[in-house]
Amino acid sequence: MREDRLEVDEATLRLNLWLTQGIVMGVAAAGSLLVLGWDATLSLFTLPGWNAVLWAVFVAGSIISASMTMDRYVPKRWQDDGSINEKVFGAMLPSTTILVCMVVGVGEEWLFRGVIQSLTGNFWSSLIFTLIHVRYLKKPLMIISVFGTSWILGLLFSHFQSLWPSIVAHILIDVMLAFYLQNTIKKKGEEE
Repeated sequence: MREDRLEVDEATLRLNLWLTQGIVMGVAAAGSLLVLGWDATLSLFTLPGWNAVLWAVFVAGSIISASMTMDRYVPKRWQDDGSINEKVFGAMLPSTTILVCMVVGVGEEWLFRGVIQSLTGNFWSSLIFTLIHVRYLKKPLMIISVFGTSWILGLLFSHFQSLWPSIVAHILIDVMLAFYLQNTIKKKGEEE
């Protein structure tokens, strides 16, 4: 059976990534200020202490380990996103990878934890977070993985009443998995 796919080049995917993250950041800022107010928005960014950072690193390390284990032992077809991650991050410079992951981590955590979770709770914010990852919706394992990661990041936010632990964890997860993906692509290229 032939499957028709719309092929999008790397430059277009990256432009879309920057545009969507700009929208996410704008909606997060506007929603935070208009719905929660100035004082509540500032309180989202209070520094929670080193204990929170250690928990963020522990959570990130656990999720990274689980993701790498899935990549190694679970059939690729269960995790395939149409090679979008490979196209976006494959040839990206390390500095750009870190910058992208920082913007994504701050914007998404501010919107989904700071605004949506503050209004609806962890379940609904995690469900919405999962649904916006459209490319995974036909992959049950990926839906569970994205929802579970979002839920755990939401627990960090709820426990420490600060966005910083979930932001730090989100950035670490994205950066390390992007570097892992880049390394995997590089190894495949060397083997060919």
